[in-house]
Amino acid sequence: MNISLTKLEQLYQLPFNELIKKSHDVYRRHHTINNIHLCGSLSIKTGNCPEDCAYCPQSVHYQTDVSKQALLDCNDILNIALRAKTHGVTHFCLGAAWRHVPKGNTFQKVLEIVEQVNRIGLQVCCSMGSVSEEQTEALFEAGCSTYNYNLDTSPEFYSNIITTRPFESRYQILQMIRKSKLKISCGGILGMGESIADRLKLIYLISQLSPQPEMVPLNLLVAIKGTPLEHEPFIDPFEYVRIIALARIAMPQTIIAMAAGRHQLSFETQALAFFSGANAIYIGERILITPTPDLNADFNMLKKLGMKAHENNLDIRQ
Repeated sequence: MNISLTKLEQLYQLPFNELIKKSHDVYRRHHTINNIHLCGSLSIKTGNCPEDCAYCPQSVHYQTDVSKQALLDCNDILNIALRAKTHGVTHFCLGAAWRHVPKGNTFQKVLEIVEQVNRIGLQVCCSMGSVSEEQTEALFEAGCSTYNYNLDTSPEFYSNIITTRPFESRYQILQMIRKSKLKISCGGILGMGESIADRLKLIYLISQLSPQPEMVPLNLLVAIKGTPLEHEPFIDPFEYVRIIALARIAMPQTIIAMAAGRHQLSFETQALAFFSGANAIYIGERILITPTPDLNADFNMLKKLGMKAHENNLDIRQ
């Protein structure tokens, strides 16, 4: 049975050690602990996005250092995906800065890219903006298994971050994707100035999807010069771990991923997040356009913690 918002609020009030003990117990019941899913990502089309997301340097509304880039060549994408696979990546996200997934020749090129990346044995995730029902079917047939469509934050705080797309529209599209054959990756961004209540509401709404998402990436704001949030302070690390713990309790079977902003977390904070139920990380040079920790540092961290890369794809409800 899905958790209530009231229950999440009660759990949040627990002492830190008690909360993460509860989430760790849930984690142990539903997953093989110490097995971490390694995920990769690539921005296959960068910049010129018409949305005004306050955190995003790819928006046409802001002056940032992000270089605009048209859709990458399929062979170049394949080479990067192959390199990621040699590092143990099983789940590879193809991101594109579009408001809507385009139609026509561009979409056909996307389908070709998906097919080629899937053919080398990677589980393909697409994160390309709003998508139609027909496009979800075509992506699935091409070999895409997962679609990422984040809620970002609570509906109450949403208008402070995005004005070009209403929250209701985003949630409706998410529900449509949930009804398709594609798995769902749906998370949000923490540390944008939202309240604790906003964070709890975000986790609550994501957990209400039926079935619950196969993957929930929990991003930390990377404050980038030129965006409205460039001066926003970094989130309290213990607060991040608390949200990881709540997400694990609310969504026991889901893969909980530490995503953007992880490079700003200490080794110790990441260890606490793993204990609390995080069981996926994004590795490689970048998460789309944001930095990731040094690859060797990540492998050394996992070794010190006695963790190993999960050999299978995100296999929830296969």
